[in-house]
Amino acid sequence: MYATDEDLDQLTRCYEIQRWDEGLCLSQTLLKRYPHDGRVWELSGMLFRELTSFRLAQNALETATTLIPLSDRAQLALADCYLHFGQRELAEEMFRFLDEKEEISSRLRSELKDRFQKLADFELQDEREVPSEDRGPQLTAEHHYNLAHSMGYLGYPPNCVEQEILRAIELAPECLEYRIGLAGFLSQLHRAEEGYQYVAGLSLREISRLECECCLERLVKVFHAGGDHRRLLACMDRVEEVKRAQRKRKCINNDEE
Repeated sequence: MYATDEDLDQLTRCYEIQRWDEGLCLSQTLLKRYPHDGRVWELSGMLFRELTSFRLAQNALETATTLIPLSDRAQLALADCYLHFGQRELAEEMFRFLDEKEEISSRLRSELKDRFQKLADFELQDEREVPSEDRGPQLTAEHHYNLAHSMGYLGYPPNCVEQEILRAIELAPECLEYRIGLAGFLSQLHRAEEGYQYVAGLSLREISRLECECCLERLVKVFHAGGDHRRLLACMDRVEEVKRAQRKRKCINNDEE
């Protein structure tokens, strides 16, 4: 199955009017429904590129190339990713391929001129560093965490998912949800001992406020692996409290019916 023209028009519109955050959420929703639609992968990659998330943009665009021929704009975005990661020769080859095309928009040709100037500047300065990410909008911590969830659902490699959660933690180290999420994710990968470092400072009061039974059960594994019996018992007690509360709500609902 493939996305409808209406869905694609909406996604394209988000890209064109620079509502990139909204477009990104829509693209991830569509990819869950239509994981083999190259057009959605292409637009998703272009949105990632605009948000300067070059690794995700490259992954999405390279996936799109296995499904459809990339548009000129998408080829430029993919070349930007290669340039960002220091693959100058490959990027330059793609820039020149686009520049040699007769039917290309004046706007795109102007952008290509900028890319060639950037390559010339790199050569002149003999820079070996990747371009900085200080221009354009940046993904927030919540974006990175939500993307990690979507990537896990879509079957991205675990290391890619892990990097997105780490980026969320880096941007919002005070957010308990992200640290618990990473610890739980690592426990699923049989790396519970490694995940322990992210929740070792969790207070008993914080544990007593957790409501997610799945999160608590994962924390049980993490604290067991870390040899933290105090927090392990607190999590086990909290799991039972959550279960009792759920049973109570279920009984109340049944009585009301």
